[in-house]
Amino acid sequence: MKITPDDVTLSQYQAKTRPVGVNFEEAGEKWRAGDSAKSLRFFVRAVDVYDAGLRKFPRSFDLSYNKARLQYDVVQQPRLLEHMPTPLIELLQTTLHSHRLALTIDQDNADLLFNTAQVLTSLAEAISEGKKPLDSPRDEALRLFQESLELFQRCLNIQEFKLTQDQENGTQEAQPSPDANSTRIDKTSSAASNELEEEVWASVEEPVTKDTLFDTTIAQLDTLTAICSLGSSHTGLAWVEEYYHTTLKEKVSFYVNGSNRHHEAALAQAKFTCALSDAAFRGGRLDLYTYENELNAAFTSQDLDLSNDLPSLCDKADAELAFSASVQAAIRQAQSTELAQISSVCWKHITKALDSLTAASKLPDGQNLPRIHLRRGDCELLRLHLGDAPLKYDLAIKGAETLLKNAGIYFRGAANLAKKGVGTEEEKNEAEVKESIVAGLAGDAEKLSFLVKTRRDLVEPIVEEMRDEALLGEERLQKIGSMFA
Repeated sequence: MKITPDDVTLSQYQAKTRPVGVNFEEAGEKWRAGDSAKSLRFFVRAVDVYDAGLRKFPRSFDLSYNKARLQYDVVQQPRLLEHMPTPLIELLQTTLHSHRLALTIDQDNADLLFNTAQVLTSLAEAISEGKKPLDSPRDEALRLFQESLELFQRCLNIQEFKLTQDQENGTQEAQPSPDANSTRIDKTSSAASNELEEEVWASVEEPVTKDTLFDTTIAQLDTLTAICSLGSSHTGLAWVEEYYHTTLKEKVSFYVNGSNRHHEAALAQAKFTCALSDAAFRGGRLDLYTYENELNAAFTSQDLDLSNDLPSLCDKADAELAFSASVQAAIRQAQSTELAQISSVCWKHITKALDSLTAASKLPDGQNLPRIHLRRGDCELLRLHLGDAPLKYDLAIKGAETLLKNAGIYFRGAANLAKKGVGTEEEKNEAEVKESIVAGLAGDAEKLSFLVKTRRDLVEPIVEEMRDEALLGEERLQKIGSMFA
């Protein structure tokens, strides 16, 4: 419907169009699980509604904020991204542009500052992890992470000020006010003329609580954790440690106090400790023994119950696998007499990761099961790789057949779940290719040969990624390569 006459006011326009945008968003949510393509179409229509309003009212904060918010919601959904031809990095850059435009209208809106910082963090992660990274991707990622921290801090400052104000106002409102019996007018109309009724539009801000400030401090801590993943050579670790100890540590403890979110705080701190230790080890600032002790202690907080929490179990698995990868990357500096110890340590921590993922896969109502099974299969290939030179770990050599068999079971399970619509198309493709590779390594090359002939463009990037992640050693790569001839 066309509702933009020349004399329409912003308040009238928003009162009439906002329900249209909201309806499209609600329809998108409704179809998200069942029909992701249909869901995306509704979300795009909602963005179009906000865009149409911005063309007439470019300084409307409400329209600008809702457009930016929805764009970020969409790019966070893997199943929606499958139907979008634009690469993730470009989508995030577009989303960031929308957030920056909204900030030109209201640079002190705490929600918008928080959301913009999140977009910056997501873009930095996408750039640093991309299969086809930009020039100097880690330097660009670090710049974005640092800007994200700055915006989170601005957001926190505003939230703290508002919380103090709200507390003071709450004390004052406890006293009777002179106009306590006055009537609040939410809608105005002209009594002299019945030709026009104008609904007054106002954005309602949620009250700031300690819980709100806790969210912001945890987001800052998660950003510091992501910065550590870039490595000490790109970040330097001194400022990261200083930022944590002088800016965040006490605030996290203060804002979690009296809440029921101690588990969340303990998990964020454990992830940060592991990421910082990993970066320090890779940079030569931490020895193997100290790193292992830090890792073992990180997830032992009394506030951290891993038994029934899927994200915690997966995060612990990530930390264990990062430890093993970093230790193996340091083999070049190791003495030949240390290889046996390195092999044993890596086997132990990969097995710990596998145990965490197995526990996660058995939780009732578990989410992301295809990805969990894929990672279980990866763990078996990582253990198998320990039997290759230069480590030649005895357990890996003797158990090679069993390890390959287990990997095949996990990859097949992931593929079956993804085919049923539980996972994404990307997970289904990855599982099918990895299952066929494992079968080929075990002597049955039929499925892999078929995939190479029919979907070579799908197989080659996955094989390359498996090589980069040490899932396939040179000998097995050569065996796989013969099937590409």
